[in-house]
Amino acid sequence: MNDVFKKALPVLQKLTAAGFEAYFVGGSVRDYLLNRTISDVDIATSAFPEEVKMIFPATYDTGIAHGTVTVRENKENYEVTTFRTEGAYEDYRRPSEVTFIRSLEEDLLRRDFTMNAIAMDENFELHDPFSGQISIQKKEIKAVGKAFERFHEDALRMMRAVRFLSQLDFYLEEETATALQKHIDLLKHTSVERITVEWVKMIKGPALKRAMELLLKVEMESFLPGLKGEKVALEQFASWDWENRTTEVAIWLGLAIAVKPSNITTFLKAWKLPNKTVQLVNKTYSYALTNKQDWSKEELYHAGITAFSLVDEINSIRFGESQLELLHKAYQALPIHSKKELAITGADILNWSGKQAGPWMKETLDKIEQAVILKEINNEKNAIKRWLGYHEE
Repeated sequence: MNDVFKKALPVLQKLTAAGFEAYFVGGSVRDYLLNRTISDVDIATSAFPEEVKMIFPATYDTGIAHGTVTVRENKENYEVTTFRTEGAYEDYRRPSEVTFIRSLEEDLLRRDFTMNAIAMDENFELHDPFSGQISIQKKEIKAVGKAFERFHEDALRMMRAVRFLSQLDFYLEEETATALQKHIDLLKHTSVERITVEWVKMIKGPALKRAMELLLKVEMESFLPGLKGEKVALEQFASWDWENRTTEVAIWLGLAIAVKPSNITTFLKAWKLPNKTVQLVNKTYSYALTNKQDWSKEELYHAGITAFSLVDEINSIRFGESQLELLHKAYQALPIHSKKELAITGADILNWSGKQAGPWMKETLDKIEQAVILKEINNEKNAIKRWLGYHEE
């Protein structure tokens, strides 16, 4: 049995010893059946939140309104959620009310896809009322119950379906696929932040090309920031080699290269990305757009390791070519890597010149910086002083 489950097993055992049901549920069980890497586990129980808190000495109310209590056990945190049913969904995301229940099957009924509605008990026996194991064997993504109801409850499930297709190389079951196409406009009710998370996971999947074909077929791109009418660009984007080995910022740089928006900052901020990501893509966009291969000393210096490494990464994804080792060697061979490493300061120049500070100071420092980078002068105080035309002391 997987070590992640073994380590979390005492949580289940303590709940059952207290007279309650407790199970591993969701993605961890699915990934176990698929022999995929499991990073963490979710636990569902018939114990109500206050009952969970009475069993475990260290707990945190992380989502108690929805039945979730974080339990500290074996120096790890585990989310323990009470079996529940949910009322009508008023915003295609959140239920109007949550009711705690004692039935595992009713709890599994509210989940999105059958492959995610399998539970495993403390004896590692599976409880599968909706035939999720059959779906996994058939490699199908099938909604629990009626697909249109699941999508109306939480519209993000439509994008999750496409993301799972990409990650697992599965296919959508017929009814689920039909509901996806028919109700795709519900996606407009979903927050951009949640869409962004699913998008990144989808791009890294081994079946991205098929996932993108489905996404475009149902016109999902019309509800994604800045992608309406970008079918050709997205087809090109999906043809590149993204699987697993890419960084998130490379995904956004690649998307910008494919779409070529009139304003990079506006395009990226529509996805609610961190400012650091937006700034880095802006810095590297012009280099990457031209498939930058030959870097001058000045370009390497001003770009810096993070930027030229990102450009090389996107070149590798697009064209299968990398020269990162050579770029690192060329960068390390530069005399300096920032203006702070210059052997002189502005105070030295003021002292030598006898002038008052002004715009000329920055211009002079910039010229010195460039000359040192190009090895026109050595980065040594007296050498710079001579180069500026001042006599050595």
